[in-house]
Amino acid sequence: MERKIILVTGGSSGIGLAICRYLQQKGCTVYGTSRKARNGELMHGIPMLQLFTEDSKSIFDAVHWLIEKEGRIDVLVNNAGTGIAGAIEDTSTEEMVSLFKSNVFGQLECCRAVIPFMRKQNKGQIINISSIAGEFGLPFRGVYSASKSAIDRFSETLRMELKQWNIAVSIVQPGDYKTNINNNRIIAKRSLDKDSPYYEGFTKLYKAISEDISNGHDPIGVARVVWKIVDSKYPLMRYPAATFWQRVSLSVNRVLPFHLFQKILLKRFPVE
Repeated sequence: MERKIILVTGGSSGIGLAICRYLQQKGCTVYGTSRKARNGELMHGIPMLQLFTEDSKSIFDAVHWLIEKEGRIDVLVNNAGTGIAGAIEDTSTEEMVSLFKSNVFGQLECCRAVIPFMRKQNKGQIINISSIAGEFGLPFRGVYSASKSAIDRFSETLRMELKQWNIAVSIVQPGDYKTNINNNRIIAKRSLDKDSPYYEGFTKLYKAISEDISNGHDPIGVARVVWKIVDSKYPLMRYPAATFWQRVSLSVNRVLPFHLFQKILLKRFPVE
């Protein structure tokens, strides 16, 4: 069987690196991306491309470089992104725009860059890494939840629009995994100000949020889910990659009255 050519954005660390390594072990030809890499440079045994998701030119340059080298792209795994924390009121428009540029518009630009080549091939796969947080708002992570929800919605639309060219679109919704997102997360500056009405509640809850990530599962769990999609003849739309109780929360959200579900969330993530 022909080796699949796979591009994984944000492949130099965390979930992205785990995906690159796992797919490589499965016999795929895998390229990761990093804003600091040179095209073709090896990082952790993975050939990398220079790509910055907030720079359209770097996205299109990386994709064209890979097409020239390999002749095609079979799978795009859209993993690059970042986090943000802070009360909605405390988060500035500039901070929100920065987050959406990275998480939403960057993924869209990567899709736009590979789709023309996949249409020519009359086949392909796009796997967008979202989050279970995209299914509901979370205290002090509302902007992050909104960005992941946006990924889910445009992915659902792309799946319908691209079906005629045999391009399958899926989303993976990770829960808490041990990554370096705590170091890269945007913090709303106003939420760190002691004059903020949310300061005390945010400070307590942010510590718990960070500990959840630090104590999270090995990102190999997400990599296994991505491989399941790549190896599937008929991939589904969405794949939760989370603990049992996090997956239960997705189901509970769909059946419980909204006010009851929010009560559960506020017990788990108290804002006072």
